[in-house]
Amino acid sequence: MKTDQKNSSPRRKLALIIGNDNYNVLHNKLNHSINNTRDLSDVLKKIDFDVTMHIDVDSEMMVTIKSFSKTINDGDIIIFYFSGHGYEVSGKNYLIPVDDTRIKTDIDVEDIGISVQSIVERLIERNSSYVTIFIFDCCPPYWLKPPRTSNSTVHGKGLNKIQPPSGTFIQFACAANQTVDDSGGKQRNCLFSKHLIRNIARENINVTDVFRDIAKNVCSESNGVQKPLSMNGLDQHDGVFLNAVSSIIPNIPYGTVWKSKAQTIAGIRGPGSALAALNFPKGIFVNKNQAVFIADSSNNRIMKYNRGVIAGKIIAGKNISGYGSDRMWEPSNVIYDEQSKSYIICDYQNRRVLRWASRSSTFAEELITNKGCFGLAMDDEGSLYVSDTELHEVRRYRPGERYGTVVAGGNGQGSHLKQLNHPTYIFVGPDQVVYVSDTWNNRVVKWEQGAKEGIIVAGGHHKGKDETQLFHPAGLIVDRLNTIYVADYYNHRVMRWYKDASHGNIIAGNRYLPGNNANKLNGPEGLAFDKHGNLYVADSNNHRVQRFSIRIV
Repeated sequence: MKTDQKNSSPRRKLALIIGNDNYNVLHNKLNHSINNTRDLSDVLKKIDFDVTMHIDVDSEMMVTIKSFSKTINDGDIIIFYFSGHGYEVSGKNYLIPVDDTRIKTDIDVEDIGISVQSIVERLIERNSSYVTIFIFDCCPPYWLKPPRTSNSTVHGKGLNKIQPPSGTFIQFACAANQTVDDSGGKQRNCLFSKHLIRNIARENINVTDVFRDIAKNVCSESNGVQKPLSMNGLDQHDGVFLNAVSSIIPNIPYGTVWKSKAQTIAGIRGPGSALAALNFPKGIFVNKNQAVFIADSSNNRIMKYNRGVIAGKIIAGKNISGYGSDRMWEPSNVIYDEQSKSYIICDYQNRRVLRWASRSSTFAEELITNKGCFGLAMDDEGSLYVSDTELHEVRRYRPGERYGTVVAGGNGQGSHLKQLNHPTYIFVGPDQVVYVSDTWNNRVVKWEQGAKEGIIVAGGHHKGKDETQLFHPAGLIVDRLNTIYVADYYNHRVMRWYKDASHGNIIAGNRYLPGNNANKLNGPEGLAFDKHGNLYVADSNNHRVQRFSIRIV
């Protein structure tokens, strides 16, 4: 399979956060460091960092850092943050511990202070392949003698510029060799950390852009007095995101309710082959503009319906079946690859997966051939997942891989937990967890990365129509709360199963009876959510796509 290169795996996120306010030497006490530390820790926890926080750390600081370093695995995203006093001696930087009574001279700083170079070396030693971010909010001047004495000018000039090792990003709260006295003021945080806390959790923003914006805001608010300095050693990494939020996984609040009567948004003239008609639609997806893309299976084409438009547009295939670069035979699924700006299509009866350029409706590239493909999914790292109804397995194709790797099933047809039986629709969640509509086993199965067998997360109690059962599960979505949404084909309904629930509940369709009214379904297949949480259902045997609008409470 050919595709473009992206980062290949999810990563752990660890942070060591230290704030020193209560220095033993009274004239060096600070006001904001502990607040900075606590507030930053809270923000990082919300974006899934495992945070280790310490306040008012003494000269044993390096022991704390060494202990933290032992928790690092190569490939992690690491943040080290220090808010407190820093000091430069002979071009070398030191962090000042709170037990600073014995610090009278530069030599004392070298003896008692904690070497920034040693901190950097220690933390990157165990994380050579990925990214370590160092943030030093050390702008307040450190006075070797009380500032009211005649020799009050004897204080550090701020931290010296550092050459960042490869794989590191080093951020100073002010310019090299600059100090800014923020001991006064009534704000909870100092200026730099205030903007750091506001910006560091922004979604899907490259870390270099985050700190660029922070520096810009700090410089503006200080009228050009405080100019944060960034030292970037991340040239070998194509984008580093502290809060990468999936564009694939929907965010549906717990307890969401949808209107019982749906609106037909595609196929109002069906069944048929006209542009306003569909013929047994299967897989669907909805883009950010609420355009709906449909595998119009028995019309052998992929359709696009813009919002509010009755007639669709053919974006791939024709109205007749065939095998070639411009034809398909009962396509079962379609997804969109943002990286290559192309549609990925399962050409079911032709047993192949195609890439169809979004700017062309006349040419397809074969990605995978001679496979009983049905379902498609793509994770945020660009790997493609394909279900195979003949080999009863799901394979993952990383960028550049030709044959792929079995990630679910692959142990023959059957009902054991290590087996699948005609897997159709699939969904890939965080950490490359694969969810499978194990259709002929009437269950949804979850396969963790590297697992040898699956876990039943919906159905699995033989075919049936009660709340613990499914009958030929089809379209499948999992949201950020790990709630499962599944089209229950022969029960003519869409079911929701909360995480670890023993049963599901109906969210669309009218019990178990098929129908073509606005509150009924007949053989639902593909499912999708738009950015507002509206639910889209390929109502296959009614030859239409229905939108169930979310209820605003």
